[in-house]
Amino acid sequence: MPKILIVDDDPGVLGYLQRVLASANHEIVSASDAGGALHAIADPDIQLVISDVYMPGEPRGIEFIRRLVSLRPDCPVVVISGYPNPAFVEECRQLGVRDFLTKPFEMGFVRAVVNRWLANQSPEQQRSEQKADRA
Repeated sequence: MPKILIVDDDPGVLGYLQRVLASANHEIVSASDAGGALHAIADPDIQLVISDVYMPGEPRGIEFIRRLVSLRPDCPVVVISGYPNPAFVEECRQLGVRDFLTKPFEMGFVRAVVNRWLANQSPEQQRSEQKADRA
C-alpha cells in the first residue's frame, strides 16, 4: 500500500485529502505544519508528498519546499496552491516540485495526480510495494 504524506494547516483540506486517498487504498501520514512535515519525510516508506506551501511555523513558503525536496529528492512533491502564479510555479519546478493541485480540487483530479506519480516509481520501489502487499 503506497504511503503518502499530506501537509496542510487547513483541517478541511487535510481531512478531504485523507478521505479521498485512504478510500483509494493509500496509507496516509499527515502534518499540519512545516516542522511536522520535515520530521515525517524522514520515513523512507513515504512515496509521495502532497503539501501546501504557506503554513504556520518555520521554514515558510519556498524555503519549506526547498528543504522538503532536499531531504528526499527521490520522493515526488505535489504542491497545493489556491493562487499559483507563473513565477511561483516556475520557482517550484526548479526546486524539483513535480505537480500542482489548485484549490478547489475534485476527487478524480486528486486521484489522477497521485496515480501519475506513484506509477513513476522505480522498479525497486514497485518490488518493495509488491512484497509488502503479499506479506
